[in-house]
Amino acid sequence: MSASKSTSSRGLRLDAYLSRAGLASRREARILIRKSQVCVDGEVCRDAARRIHSETVTLGEETVESPAAHVDFLMHKPIGLACSHDQRESPLVFDLLDGALARRDLEIAGRLDRETSGLLILTTDGDLIHQLTHPTRKLPKRYRIQYKGELAVDAVEQCQAGILLGNDPRPTRPAELELQGAGKATLVLREGRTHQVRRMIRALGGEVVGLHRDRVGNFILPDDLLSGDLRPLDPGGRALLLSDKSL
Repeated sequence: MSASKSTSSRGLRLDAYLSRAGLASRREARILIRKSQVCVDGEVCRDAARRIHSETVTLGEETVESPAAHVDFLMHKPIGLACSHDQRESPLVFDLLDGALARRDLEIAGRLDRETSGLLILTTDGDLIHQLTHPTRKLPKRYRIQYKGELAVDAVEQCQAGILLGNDPRPTRPAELELQGAGKATLVLREGRTHQVRRMIRALGGEVVGLHRDRVGNFILPDDLLSGDLRPLDPGGRALLLSDKSL
């Protein structure tokens, strides 16, 4: 059974219910529940783990509208933001969210490092995160690279064969490198090791000076989605994300 079906049959936890309704973060919701500000079917509920099915939930005097089962967004991540909830790593991708959206229980499916821009998926759906990031899926992700230095003459062949990176015991999975003129290339990966693109280019003799992810699966970052903006992901886009056809 998928995670989404399982959640539907068991109901949402009360703290998640409030978060997905955009009324509070999960942490804030637990505080409200402990302070007896949340009622279920007219009775005060202090159990954040209580599962909500068709019950009426109220916060103070206001009835909480039943949240959508899951929400998905795509974002054009700018350079300089961390994919983290930890304020010690500020500024964060989540700082771009405001209003009710900032209080939703959103997580990132496939992070980018601070100095990488491009396509990010934010979702409340743990099953989607699993499908996009689990190593067995081998979903392709395309990166636009700017680099300095000279790459090895057989760089394309090395990527296809796999490269040993530092102390990694296994070579990288076959990857597709396309050289596009002086200092420019694209690289399609089907795995996600830490700083993998930068490490691969370094192993080939270059140094990445600009990195941008523009494709996941068969979904391409829309040209009209400006840096720092986000929008809801429709079902068609979700299907393209999960498509593993060759790029």
